[in-house]
Amino acid sequence: MIIEIFGPPGSGKTTFAHELARRLRREGYHAEVVLSYQPSTREGRFDLGIFLFISRIMAAVFSTSKILLSPRGRINLSTSLSMIRILPPKKRMWRARLWQYILKLSRCWDQAKQSRDVIIFDQGYVQVIGSLAMFNETADNVALAKALSLAPVADFTLRVVVPQMIVETRLLQRMMHEPPAERIFEADFDTNIRAFRVFQTINDILVQSNRKIIPIETLSNQSSLESIQSVEQKIISKILQTGGGPTAKRGQGHERLDADASDIDHRSDPKSTRVSAASIAPADIVLPTTKTWAGALATPASSLF
Repeated sequence: MIIEIFGPPGSGKTTFAHELARRLRREGYHAEVVLSYQPSTREGRFDLGIFLFISRIMAAVFSTSKILLSPRGRINLSTSLSMIRILPPKKRMWRARLWQYILKLSRCWDQAKQSRDVIIFDQGYVQVIGSLAMFNETADNVALAKALSLAPVADFTLRVVVPQMIVETRLLQRMMHEPPAERIFEADFDTNIRAFRVFQTINDILVQSNRKIIPIETLSNQSSLESIQSVEQKIISKILQTGGGPTAKRGQGHERLDADASDIDHRSDPKSTRVSAASIAPADIVLPTTKTWAGALATPASSLF
């Protein structure tokens, strides 16, 4: 089962995805967050992030080569090139980066379709199409609809709904604590804010095409908890309707997603990620509000898209 989350940068997609996966695992279902990305935080005044910059470039080159040489490499390549042609980013750096990301996404999505696990993408096809439109700057409804028609449909598509003012605060605080080299991988503030209009348009197009979108809220602890519980119930209900169940409790084997280790976030608890407290905006933290959330500390929202 594939779950896809989309929304503006800083809206809380990654936080929501990891807490949802954690709750599903607690109920005995195998759940993984795939291709999740979180920006690093500056360790001190002299931390420029140069090593991270170089390592990411090398990792991107290696993973791209691996995908292109795989049996389905040509198909994955065709998908990425088609989307880039429809919504080409103005800057070459973003064109190359998003092309490489779509290539990787296409491979992971193909594998997720063959898996019996619950695979959660906090930066799936809808999100990346929104990113293409953001960096294209002149994308119209026709181009967006065409790009969306090329994207496979997830079992559940979730849209994060959060006020722009909250997102602005989160983004500004996150930018303050990023190493200089890390910012090369990030969109600027104005581009990120432009995402609100883009994702509203995308949502309207999806609804007009009869695609069911589930709105989720991350404004407060209570709204986040209610949204996660609601989505969790929908996922479990669909699994049971198709004859599935909590495989971990039933002792059945399960097939892991055959992806690079760096593609899968294996955290069983958000606490296992070491994040500087100063790098997390207050609005990004989902604090425990019930016994089921005891000890849970949410991580900052993704900033890749």
